[in-house]
Amino acid sequence: MKRAVALLLFCALCLLCGCSAPSYFVEFSLSQNVYSQGEKLSKSEIARLQEDISALLHEIESQVSTETVGSDIDRINAAKAGEKVYVGEHTAAMLEICGQLYKQTGGAFSPALYNLSRLWGFTPEFEGMYTVPRAEPSSQEIAEALSVSSFDDVRVEGNVVVKEKDDVRLDLGGIAKGYMSDCVRALIAERYPDFSGTFSVMSNSVLMGQKQEDAVGLGYTATLENPRADVTGGVSANGALYFTGLSDVAVSTSADNYRFYVYDGTLYKHIIDPFTGKPSQNGVISITVLVPLSQENAGALADAYSTAGFCMPLTQALEFYRSLWEEQGIGAVVITSDFCYDVVGGYTVLQPKEYAALTRPELEDSVENVFSLREGEAQDEVVPCQKEREYISLFSQE
Repeated sequence: MKRAVALLLFCALCLLCGCSAPSYFVEFSLSQNVYSQGEKLSKSEIARLQEDISALLHEIESQVSTETVGSDIDRINAAKAGEKVYVGEHTAAMLEICGQLYKQTGGAFSPALYNLSRLWGFTPEFEGMYTVPRAEPSSQEIAEALSVSSFDDVRVEGNVVVKEKDDVRLDLGGIAKGYMSDCVRALIAERYPDFSGTFSVMSNSVLMGQKQEDAVGLGYTATLENPRADVTGGVSANGALYFTGLSDVAVSTSADNYRFYVYDGTLYKHIIDPFTGKPSQNGVISITVLVPLSQENAGALADAYSTAGFCMPLTQALEFYRSLWEEQGIGAVVITSDFCYDVVGGYTVLQPKEYAALTRPELEDSVENVFSLREGEAQDEVVPCQKEREYISLFSQE
């Protein structure tokens, strides 16, 4: 459900797919500069680690993929009301976390929106057709899908799942990648004490320990992808903002430039608002969440929280992130369609020009800042700027 947002942290890419059955592909990357107790791991050690991580990711995927016949989620979705479905440890763990997040966000994060995603044409069977312009489903169709899209109609007790309505359908895409990154981190930590290095599972990245090779002195750096690179261009086209001084943190970005279409001047994104049954329309175009690894399920939390903010009014989303910062040290950056951004928490966030001045001074004059730090208080009504209107026009095909 999320764009595989490039954080530009890694120098090696290993695509760990290859299941014979149709499935989500799991894209995993691991830095080649990784250390244990101050000693750099050899290429052979890294290769073995990648192989074991691949097996782990496919084990998880086989349980939670909506596309794999016989997976836990496939069986839950096909079950009748009242039927007991026994699931594996990973599915049970994810559903337990989902239940906690569903309550914490007041329903803004929900894994029970598959019917609505399919209604709007954003489920995997529409691959290759996501950008095709199309009119909205009827009010009746939306209401019918909404009536079977509540996580309240799912009971989870240990490894047993029971639906209260036949047609409720689950999709764990909003948390699976983050959960996978937590499992990968646990595997690495068990095998290599005091590990330092970075890895990513799709759009979720984990930065473990302190950066060992740090000539610039900025610690780990994460680049927030520019979701409007199609209309802004320039040297900084792919970098909207930069996080520096990072360590022991999980990072996840959700953005609206993946699985979307434009119809009649409106951009319809793949992130469905569980309250309206329609694609999110709160003016947000990108949310990045940073969760300290000291938090249990840090990757899963980052994954889910970066989605939840799309399904709240902007001011409510910012207040939610402020509460997460005050209570758990979880930070966030929210970019809106007026090309402003809000920073919540104490993480260091640099504009492209600031970052270039520290890392490549010779490029500072040629780099352009794309988004502006918001001045004053945010408002729920976000007025798209000219560049945003250009972006929407770029994908209009009427």
